[in-house]
Amino acid sequence: MWLWHHRAMKLPAPTVLPLNHTEHAYVALEGLAGSMGITYLLQFDQPLTVDTLRAAVREMVSAYPRFRGVIEPMTQRYQLRILDDGDTTDQLFEHAWRVMDHLDADNTEHVQALMQQLLNEVLPLERGLGCRFHMIPHAQSPALLITVHHLLFDGRSALTFIADLLARLNGGPPMRPQLLDAPSHLAAIAPAHWWQWPAKLLRSRAHVQRLAAFQAGVNVLQAAPQTFKPMSTHMVKLHTVPGTTHEWRALAKRLGLSFNGLVTLALTEAFMSYAPHDPKAAALVRMSVDLRRYYPQQPPDGLVLMGNHVGAFLVSEVGRKPLAERAASIKKQIDEGMARFDRRENLWPQWPLFIAPYLGRGLLSRLVLDMYRKARMPRISVHATSLGNISALIPPGATIRLKHFTTIVPSLSTLQVVSELDHRLSLPVIWQRCDAPPEQMDDYLRRVDQAFADLRLAASRWGM
Repeated sequence: MWLWHHRAMKLPAPTVLPLNHTEHAYVALEGLAGSMGITYLLQFDQPLTVDTLRAAVREMVSAYPRFRGVIEPMTQRYQLRILDDGDTTDQLFEHAWRVMDHLDADNTEHVQALMQQLLNEVLPLERGLGCRFHMIPHAQSPALLITVHHLLFDGRSALTFIADLLARLNGGPPMRPQLLDAPSHLAAIAPAHWWQWPAKLLRSRAHVQRLAAFQAGVNVLQAAPQTFKPMSTHMVKLHTVPGTTHEWRALAKRLGLSFNGLVTLALTEAFMSYAPHDPKAAALVRMSVDLRRYYPQQPPDGLVLMGNHVGAFLVSEVGRKPLAERAASIKKQIDEGMARFDRRENLWPQWPLFIAPYLGRGLLSRLVLDMYRKARMPRISVHATSLGNISALIPPGATIRLKHFTTIVPSLSTLQVVSELDHRLSLPVIWQRCDAPPEQMDDYLRRVDQAFADLRLAASRWGM
């Protein structure tokens, strides 16, 4: 379903939108996960007053209506209601805006502690704004932490509102109102013609069966082994990989990989270091895919779909391999994973999600909880999701730029958000505290850094 809404159309307020199947899943997961708030850390390289930053953020809440979205129950499903941009939103924004005078934006421990707290705070879905804005004042480099519920925006949506915020802070024009959209993911993965459905379903089912057979015969390596105990807290370790993305891109090119492919290779090697002599040891890396380009109907020029439009596939590596062979294997799997989306052959793993909204929140939540307690949740090594090069969001000639950027999101399995700023690679790790102590994840991050260093050394030795 498509809904192109724009303020200029003078639609009756309030506006109501259906949720797509991913957003229904976020509603059902809310109890088990605690909350699904994504936090974006933006540290600026120039002074900004509290009033200046607050005004720009409030304008962003006006321009992006989903910031004002609240869910409301229907008979069986949920819908998203967009609150009027008036007095009520002013009052709710007053609560959502916080100034953290007692913290030092240049102190990594202070920032990490705040992000740790935000990972475990519950955002309101039915009453209030499902977002929070924390400013840490600083004489030279203040910081802004934007926390928004995943139900409202995915990472690609966030890149759009962050770019608009940076442009406005640098003297750009007022932010223009953005789209309200509600497309079903079915449009992004379904075949173009009805007679193609049987073959596409069978091919996608065959892939799922091959993957299940593979996973049944290997030992999945995990830095924080999933214990499926009662949840305690989400944990985070902020991390920047030593070296520059200049050299990592050059190395990726020599290995025939994309930049994200090289990161996947390094993560794979880091996990393989846990069991170097086990021929059945396997690293399973889940990679996210932006579904926007797969929709047959595209938004008007210059506008981006908001909401949640994300798919995923697995890269699976087992046993020891020479570097060139491992790189070729990962490239082949990434190419094939993307090709399955191009060929519309991802229907089978998605169909349970499409019926999920019709089960109702109670039953769906119960099914997810039972899967967790019976250890039937997907077992992976890490979910690596990429936001790309954040430097591209900074407007040309900007006087206010970003000094630091990173993103974190709650997850039931280990997760890392890949982002790049000024040739630095940010790779924070998020995991469940009940699965591993912080010291264990410090060791994992050392393995990740060592994997990057080993890749550089091996490629130079072999003249790659």
